[in-house]
Amino acid sequence: MRANELFDVSNEIVLVTGGGTGMGLAMAKSLAANGAKLVLAGNDPDSLQAGVNTIAALGGQAISVAMDVRQDDMIRTAFDSIEATLGPVSVLINNAGIAHRDKATHLTRETFRNVMAVNVEGAFMVAQEVARRMVRDGRGGSIINISSVLSEMAQRQVSAYGASKAAVSQMTRCLALEWAKHGIRVNEIRPGWFQTDLTAPFLKGAGAGVMAGQNPTGRLGDMHDLDGIVLLLASKASAYMTGSSITVDGGHSIGR
Repeated sequence: MRANELFDVSNEIVLVTGGGTGMGLAMAKSLAANGAKLVLAGNDPDSLQAGVNTIAALGGQAISVAMDVRQDDMIRTAFDSIEATLGPVSVLINNAGIAHRDKATHLTRETFRNVMAVNVEGAFMVAQEVARRMVRDGRGGSIINISSVLSEMAQRQVSAYGASKAAVSQMTRCLALEWAKHGIRVNEIRPGWFQTDLTAPFLKGAGAGVMAGQNPTGRLGDMHDLDGIVLLLASKASAYMTGSSITVDGGHSIGR
């Protein structure tokens, strides 16, 4: 099969949570450039509209929906709206997330719960909603969970974030096993250090240079470094992949 057929996403309707900025928008732009219809979800209407405009300027097709992944009613309403406008979601990119940096002895229960509510509970509930609809309609699809190299690597002052991403990794495997019989693939991308709004607290000051210097490739990730992976997992090129984790970190996790 030719590459343009194998990696074809022109018939896919892709929902990206946290899609208005950072990695979410970068992955959305890549898929839109290859013909997918994009839905950017989040709770900041200005950034979502800016993301839609960016994709439109590149010749792609995108809409936005309001979604706070901590609110079940908003999740269901968003999916209903997408189905009425474009059709059923065939690819979900579970990208919405928050980070927190603090010493473990200073971390409050409220902060820990909030990180878990967005990164773990939110990802699960959105995946559950799309899977219910895929099962209802008798069709398969692809769920791509965005985790982190910190799901396995220990690092100081990121205990809540690291724990949340470890949970996402195990959740990916469990859902992949349970939903395989329905033709639903569930895989995970583990990015390393990319400069985004999310990682800004970790890379401020000299942090970016230090992290780049520790990487075997000598640099931080560029957003285009995710293009090939997300195209693989969103297309039928990954038809026999489920429960897999793909690390995109320039070798950082093996070079320490």
